[in-house]
Amino acid sequence: MTIKHKLKQFIVLLALIALCLLMLFPLVVTLTNSFMSETEIALTYTTKLSAFDILERIQEKFINIKLIPNQITLEQYSEVLINQPSFLILLFNSMKITLPVVIGNVIVSLLAAYGFTIWKWKYKEIVFYIYIVVMLMPLQAVLVPNYIIADLLHIKDSYLAIILPGIFSPFGTFLLRQGMKNLPAAYFEAAKIDGANEMYIFWHIVVPQMKSSIAALAMLTFIEYWNLVEQAVIFIKDYYREPLSVFLSRLVETKMGLIFAASCVYMFLPFWFLIMGQKDLEKGIEISGIK
Repeated sequence: MTIKHKLKQFIVLLALIALCLLMLFPLVVTLTNSFMSETEIALTYTTKLSAFDILERIQEKFINIKLIPNQITLEQYSEVLINQPSFLILLFNSMKITLPVVIGNVIVSLLAAYGFTIWKWKYKEIVFYIYIVVMLMPLQAVLVPNYIIADLLHIKDSYLAIILPGIFSPFGTFLLRQGMKNLPAAYFEAAKIDGANEMYIFWHIVVPQMKSSIAALAMLTFIEYWNLVEQAVIFIKDYYREPLSVFLSRLVETKMGLIFAASCVYMFLPFWFLIMGQKDLEKGIEISGIK
């Protein structure tokens, strides 16, 4: 290995480290600032001009980001988890939307992917191509059709208007089908020779070998619907029924002192899932062949 090549590797490594630190900086700020008192946060992050600023002809006041609090306190967490029961209610609302979508999408995607992979039927590839087209459409393009259908079904003001499109999302079918295509066909042929029916093949042969892809789909779906905003704004009209993701966007305007602790509590579940399931996520995506 030449010196020039080593120098290139060192520069790339430094660039990756710098990019990693840049991405982690907001998370570090959120975590450390969650241990600040409400008074310290208000003094640090307020952007309103005071009378003294006007006298000194200051037109704009910049925010000074602090990493280390002057005094560590759990005041924010106490306020969020104990003195703000509405926070826990909205957190539960997010769970009521996210968990049915994750469970339903995994089941529907497994069955659809099995049909596209194992069964041989006419126009299979054409139908799957339609799946891909729908999957590539941006969310804004399907919100209006979803709203019209939800209105026809009289569910536009309920969680079902969000849950049902999530359950039948085509991405899960695409992800799991790519993984099932890598399973050896000899497994299915041997099972059929031994007299196994479709349900036995699906449950005892396909599902055990797709655990990593299923885990990857569950994590990706959970993160997507845990952070949803647009669908909730359109379909959920009552504040007490909206998910926590929408509430956090308004929390800054009302109680600035709680935003850091509330954000840490809010991102705990997705972060924990990603840490615990990192290997399954990487393996599932690798098996599916998605770059």
